[in-house]
Amino acid sequence: MLTKITTITSALFGILLLSSGALSDNGKAGVTGSPGELNCTDCHNDFALNSGGGSIGLSSTNMAPWEYVPGTVYHMTATVSRTGSPLFGVGLEALTSTNTNAGTLTATNTSVAIKSKTVSGVSRKNIVHTLDGGNTANSKAFNFDWTAPNTNIGNVTFYYAGVASNADGDEAVGDYVYTGSQVVTPALSTSILELAPGVEINVYPNPVSDMVKVDYALRDAERVEIILYDLNGRVVEQLITATRQPGRHTELIGGLDRFATGNYLLRTQLGDRTLERRVQIQH
Repeated sequence: MLTKITTITSALFGILLLSSGALSDNGKAGVTGSPGELNCTDCHNDFALNSGGGSIGLSSTNMAPWEYVPGTVYHMTATVSRTGSPLFGVGLEALTSTNTNAGTLTATNTSVAIKSKTVSGVSRKNIVHTLDGGNTANSKAFNFDWTAPNTNIGNVTFYYAGVASNADGDEAVGDYVYTGSQVVTPALSTSILELAPGVEINVYPNPVSDMVKVDYALRDAERVEIILYDLNGRVVEQLITATRQPGRHTELIGGLDRFATGNYLLRTQLGDRTLERRVQIQH
């Protein structure tokens, strides 16, 4: 009888340990498929890699084309999609050509977190999903910031992997894995964010036909609003409203060709500072 009780107790303890680990942990670091790493199929191995009609992709609201200016904060999104999947996960790294950390990754919301794993002697920083951070149907956009290195260090590669899960709690059954990478090159000119002494904002090109760029720098995390006014002081449209982290920023604002040709006022609110520039829209 004692043997049976001990066996049953051990089995229950093992189940509790497995359940606790599955329910309390965020995503894993070091499984992006970057050099020296495995990818998420190490655990989610029911289907072939990049099968099942899903995908993972990387985008940025203020990096175009895929070029970085040293010290700039870029607002990034890793999107994992698969129709019919109710839960998604992600892992992402930014590495130099020698596979060390490039720039700084920052978690900007509760759906992602920063984790590290030592690979080839380097503690690699990762953006990973939090517990249930990807709990949406059909796709999940994981948002985070990346601050480019302070100097030109050559090409940077983002490596990323995503999981489209059936949410049954069994990693080995019913989950799909997708991987990808994106090379980001140094910008040919760094003049974008070389603000002159006493100048807090750049707006260019001007005149503008479709897309305008707004450069600024923040010492602290602040609320940023960019609003287009007509010359009579009436609001035409609120273009940007967001909280941005400390650092240099470039906002890319497109679709201005939907407004009538003429002169406008672009008002940028950085915390308690209000900065205005007159812009001309031409078609």
